Amino acid sequence: MKKALLAAFVFAGIYAANAQTLSPTVIATAGSYSTGSNGYSLSSTVGEPVITTLTQGSTILTQGFQQPNDVVNGLLDIEKEADGAFSVYPNPTSDKLWFGYEFNQTGKVEVSLYDIVGQKLDYTLSESYANGKQIHSFDCTSYAAGNYVLSVKLTTSSGKDVVLSKKFQVIN
Repeated sequence: MKKALLAAFVFAGIYAANAQTLSPTVIATAGSYSTGSNGYSLSSTVGEPVITTLTQGSTILTQGFQQPNDVVNGLLDIEKEADGAFSVYPNPTSDKLWFGYEFNQTGKVEVSLYDIVGQKLDYTLSESYANGKQIHSFDCTSYAAGNYVLSVKLTTSSGKDVVLSKKFQVIN
C-alpha cells in the first residue's frame, strides 16, 4: 500500500513539474515556421497582416503581433476622465512597469514616483506633450516590495495643472 501511494505521489510530482513548462505560443488557423541555412528563422501566421519573426542567436526581430516580450495591450483602452487618461500595467509588477497617458490639452508633462506615505522618490520623467497616447516604462527591480503612487502632471500653456495618479504594487 505504501509503495502504491509513494508511486502515485512521484507520478503526480512529475506530471505537475511538466505541466508548469511554458513557451511562447501563437494560436492561429494556419501559418508556417522555417529555418534557413544562414541561421535565420521565419515564422508567420494567417489572419495577421505582415507578421514575420527573424532570429539569429539571441537576436529576435518581430513585426506585427507575435512580439515575444514587452507586449502592452490596451494600456490606454480605458474610459477617459474629464481631463485625460492615465494607466499603469501590470499591477502588481515585479520588474518593469508600463504607464501611459493622454490629455485633452497640450503642455509640459512631469511624471513622478512617490512611496505610499507621499515621499517623492528618485524617478522623474519630464517631456513636452502635444497630443496622442504616450507610453513609457521603467525598471522597478531596485524598489522594495510595497505600494507606490505614480503621478503625471500636465502644466498647460495657460498655467493650469492637471494631475492624474495611479497606485501600483511592487512584488518581489
